[in-house]
Amino acid sequence: MQPSYKGTFEAHITVKAVDSELKAKFCLVCQKLKVKSVFIELPKGVTRSQMMTASYHHGAFKDVLQQINQIAEKIVNADFEVTRIKIEAMVSNQDIPISNIEAQKLPKSNYFEFHVKAILSALENLEALRKYCLQHNAHLSKNAFKKLIDGKQERFITMRVYSLGYKSAQKQFDKLIILLKNKGFKLSQQQREYTVYDSNLNLDTGWID
Repeated sequence: MQPSYKGTFEAHITVKAVDSELKAKFCLVCQKLKVKSVFIELPKGVTRSQMMTASYHHGAFKDVLQQINQIAEKIVNADFEVTRIKIEAMVSNQDIPISNIEAQKLPKSNYFEFHVKAILSALENLEALRKYCLQHNAHLSKNAFKKLIDGKQERFITMRVYSLGYKSAQKQFDKLIILLKNKGFKLSQQQREYTVYDSNLNLDTGWID
């Protein structure tokens, strides 16, 4: 029996939007559907530009999946090709695997995903940040819609951890946070989630392998 993961979920529906006209149209569709539009740019990988929704939902996983599929159907009806549906449970939800043994009983496609934002001044070295992140198997991306002033840059830092429980996965993320703080980077908005549904892991090939 599949766990319910009852609680709060974050969902992303990624579409193929290769030009500015389609991106603008997608933003309008998202407004009508009352979901956020996000444009993520990756520094490398087979799909370096990813246009997606972002929305929060509450309940059991099977009910949330039905809601997301309904939104995806409306997006398809607006003439977009959906390339991925991803649903992440908050780590405070029910049935999140705490121990490694619990995690290894669940589908291998499930994974913990940790996020934190780094704000870089004009003088701070982006390559240094990338190097420290890679030491802990974490990767950078950015929101192309967000522009900062005074030469500052914002980067999302993402760490994925497969086949481990929350306690072990959290320890790996904590080590990265301690390193970056010790190196003087300004961090904010930490997120800890457990991906319970990812319809297309291959979309991130070459970025997170």
